[in-house]
Amino acid sequence: MRVIVPSRLEKDRLLTSDHDYKGGADLKGQVAAVTGGGRGIGRAITLALAAAGACVGVLARSAPETAKTVEMIKQGGGRAQAFAIDVTDAAAVRTTMVEVERSMGPIDLLVNNAARLGPIGPFCEADVDEWWQAMDVNLRGAILCTRAVLPGMVSRCRGRIINIVSSAMPIAYFSSYATSKTALVRFTETVAAEVKTHGVSMFALGPGTVRTAMSEHSLNSPEGQKWLPWFRRIFDEGLDVPAERPAQFVAELASGRADGLSGRFLLVSDDLDSLLRDVKEIESNNLYSLRVRRLEEQNNSSALAAIRAEAERAPRFTLRVERTFAAPPEKVFHAWIDSEAVKRWFVHQAPVHWNHEPNINAVPGGHYSWSVVSDDNEQEVFAFHGTYREVRLAKKLVFSWEWQTLPIDGVNGPGDTLVTIEFLRQDDRTRVVLTQTGLPSEAARNAHDKGWQRCFDGISEYLRSRL
Repeated sequence: MRVIVPSRLEKDRLLTSDHDYKGGADLKGQVAAVTGGGRGIGRAITLALAAAGACVGVLARSAPETAKTVEMIKQGGGRAQAFAIDVTDAAAVRTTMVEVERSMGPIDLLVNNAARLGPIGPFCEADVDEWWQAMDVNLRGAILCTRAVLPGMVSRCRGRIINIVSSAMPIAYFSSYATSKTALVRFTETVAAEVKTHGVSMFALGPGTVRTAMSEHSLNSPEGQKWLPWFRRIFDEGLDVPAERPAQFVAELASGRADGLSGRFLLVSDDLDSLLRDVKEIESNNLYSLRVRRLEEQNNSSALAAIRAEAERAPRFTLRVERTFAAPPEKVFHAWIDSEAVKRWFVHQAPVHWNHEPNINAVPGGHYSWSVVSDDNEQEVFAFHGTYREVRLAKKLVFSWEWQTLPIDGVNGPGDTLVTIEFLRQDDRTRVVLTQTGLPSEAARNAHDKGWQRCFDGISEYLRSRL
């Protein structure tokens, strides 16, 4: 993995950047929750997210520190609120996350940054209870916070979780911290594969060595000086990084442009643009993830390797399509639930004709169904049906979409996916964001993309005829 070391001149510039976020991420409308947000890297992250437009929940145990962070954000024109939390208390975590969403709105981004250093020194001399406290904060705390917000993200088919980890190196005399953070990397990778189909992305981010209270302890405590003497060289040789750098990286991940790298273990020195250009190679070779390298495997390993590859592969794909229509949300929303409207746009420029016209009951728990026949072959009947999960007038539709076969090249049946459509008002126009989860293959995702683009063209034509 390539490491970019900043020059001393560049470091000085970054360190004197006040706390302004200089990146290009636009997080307006997002709600972010950052644990350990009262100081250090966590404070820098909250400042960057707020500067990019997010409304930030600053979560930490220390009320004075969170209050100071919130004050800094508000002085910069941002929006933030402080919340007291002990990430190791499951009930408190659930209550706090509910309070965040009640006060600020649904959480779009969770940054698990709260951490504990743990004992420094030989494990055989360590107090096991003290050793485990780092596991409790660094791993269990992140798990509890993730568990509290993930169901909502899955139901909304959107969300991002960023876990602040470390280099995952087996550092002698540092076993508690290293073990907990390495386990968090694997947790990120595993759960990311589960939620990818639901439009949720997760990342493990190594922030680099930043001068914080934690690193100061490793530098200056008697045990740090005794067992980690090499650590001082990072600072003496100018290899540490300012807290603003991981904060900017988090803001970029929060923007969504790197969602193709979901599940990956990234370092703050990584070039996101380069990684995104090579995302296919990263996926095919399982790069930027925890793997054990071995000598030549035994003869029966190829079969096992294929099974393991299948187990690791995310089983479903997600499609996201956006289009802006020159009509208010009420009219665009109506086009999706009115039988006569659907009859006009669904078959727009498709070589099919109606066999069973749309029957739509657009209420939660209601059903819809219709079928079309190929113009070239009367035996090819394509039936569609599903159930509405959520119906919010002029704002949101969530429904299942099931089929036996589809008139789309590259898609086989049967299929069962989930479609979420958001209608976002932009003056007298409407931006429609459609997310379809549960697609069985990349080919199916590409084929559905083409199909929805055609339907959106039909909706545009229908709306023009009605205005």
